[in-house]
Amino acid sequence: MQSFEKGNLVEGDTQKNDLLNILADDYSRNILNHIIDSPKSGVQLSSETGIPGSTVYRKLSRMSELKLLKITGIISPEGKKIFLYQSRVKSVYTRFDGGFIDMEIIPNIIPSNL
Repeated sequence: MQSFEKGNLVEGDTQKNDLLNILADDYSRNILNHIIDSPKSGVQLSSETGIPGSTVYRKLSRMSELKLLKITGIISPEGKKIFLYQSRVKSVYTRFDGGFIDMEIIPNIIPSNL
């Protein structure tokens, strides 16, 4: 598989299937698209995307299990802990050839101060 950016090949079939399921889901793609450039809370994502909050958190949980997110926390002025989510994935290249799936993940460059 050829790409212009340095990526990471996805090796296991289970990992490939899990990633394909995330990418096939409209809500998950919408969420990932909103957190590529900057981290956002689940509440912000729900507000910006129109996706119900419970669905946003369910999708974030699944993406977190697959290590597709960087999660940080802040303390609000009211003293409440708020988690911020940012995509570790910038893009995914997939090729189906001869019954096999090749996948390459291009990582999102996240500044270390986040």
